Amino acid sequence: MGNLKKRSIIILGAGVMQIPMIKKAGEMGLFVIATDKKPEAEGFAYADLSVALDIKDARAHVEWALANRDEHNICGVVAGADVAITAAAISNALGLPGIPVETAERSNNKWLMKQRWLADGIATPYAEEVVTLSEAKKAAAKVGYPCMVKAIDNAASRGSRRIDSENELEAALIDAKAHSTTGTALIEEFVEGDEQSVELIVHKGVHYRFGIVDRHFGFQPFPIEVGHTNPTGLSMKAQEGFYNLVISAARSLDIEFGPYKADTIMTKKGPMILELPARLSGGFHSQYTTPLATGLEPQKMAIALAAGLPVRKEYFTQSRSRVTVCKAIFPEPGTIRTIEGVEEAKTLPGVNEIFMMVRAGDLIGPYRNCGHRVCYIIASGTDYEGAEANWQRAASTIMIETVARQYA
Repeated sequence: MGNLKKRSIIILGAGVMQIPMIKKAGEMGLFVIATDKKPEAEGFAYADLSVALDIKDARAHVEWALANRDEHNICGVVAGADVAITAAAISNALGLPGIPVETAERSNNKWLMKQRWLADGIATPYAEEVVTLSEAKKAAAKVGYPCMVKAIDNAASRGSRRIDSENELEAALIDAKAHSTTGTALIEEFVEGDEQSVELIVHKGVHYRFGIVDRHFGFQPFPIEVGHTNPTGLSMKAQEGFYNLVISAARSLDIEFGPYKADTIMTKKGPMILELPARLSGGFHSQYTTPLATGLEPQKMAIALAAGLPVRKEYFTQSRSRVTVCKAIFPEPGTIRTIEGVEEAKTLPGVNEIFMMVRAGDLIGPYRNCGHRVCYIIASGTDYEGAEANWQRAASTIMIETVARQYA
C-alpha cells in the first residue's frame, strides 16, 4: 500500500548534515523520502522511506519520482546538499514548486554565473573559463598574479587554489579540470578581504533574510574554510550593502523562488560576490548555527515552500540573540591511533554539537579542500568572546592522535 494520507517530500541527501532537515520535515507533518548513494547514510534512520540513489544523478531521480509520484503522494523536493540541478529536474518533471533547470545550472556553474554578473555590472572578481594551458596562461596574465584557479562546478573548494606565479599554473589547472564535469577551469582575479556567507529565500518577490555569517579560512593556497561565526560582526550598514548586492546577483541569475546563499568578500573596493548556488547553506550553517544564534528557520521555510505548505512568520522572524561558532579541528595528517575526550567535551557548558567524521584506524590525508575536514565543534555564548571560549575549551578537550606518514 502506498502513502496516500500524507503529503511526501523528497530530501536529496541523507548524511549527517541533512539529518536536521529530515527531522524538521517530519515534524511539519510530511512523509519524508530521503535519497543518498550510501545505503548506510546516517539520515536514513530518521526518514520514512530511504532510497539509495546518487543525489547528483538527476535522471535516475526523475525516473524514480515519476514512477512513485502517485503511490507516495510526492508534493515537493528540497536539495539538502549542493544538488540544485537534481532538485530542479524533479520539480520540473513533476510540476512541483521549484526553479527552472537552466536557472539551477546557471547557479551551479561558476562561469555561467560570472558571465551574467560581468554583463550586468554586479560587483564580482573578473574571470575567464579556460581549457588549455595556453588559454590559462593568457587569462592569468590578463588578471595578474596572484590569481585563483577554480573548478567550474564543484563545491567545498574542491579543485580550487591560489597561485602566485606561472610555474604553479599547470598543476592547478589539471586539478581544477579534474574536479569539473565540464573539463574546464576558471581563472579568476584574486581579491583580498574578510569573507562571509549571505543566506536568503525568495517567495512571491520578497527576499527573506536569514542572516550573514563571518567565514574563517586557513591552509593557503588552498581556500579551506576552517569555520564560521554566526552572526557576522559587520555593521548594519555593511550588512545592508551585502544584502542588496546578493539580491541583485540572484536577480541577474533569474532566481525567483526558494533558497539561495552567496559567498561574499569585503575588499578594498567594497563588497563583492564570489558565487551563488540556488540552495541552502551547508557547513552546519542553515542546519545548526542559524537556529541556535537567531531562532530563524531557513530549513523549515524552504521545506514549506517546496511542499506547498503555509509559510509561517516564525520561520523568518528572529527570536533569539546569541553567538554561535562552528569550527573544525585539524589533527596532523596520518593514521588515527586514538580519539579521546569527545564525550567529555559534549558535556561542557556552551557546547551544542560535536561531529566526528572519522574513527581510529582511518587515514587523514593532507588538507586540500573543505571536504577533508574531520571534526566539527559547534558552541554558543551570549557574545563573541563567550562563544569562542566555549569552543576553545571543547577543542582542547578532544585529542586525536595520529601516526605520521610521508606524502608526496
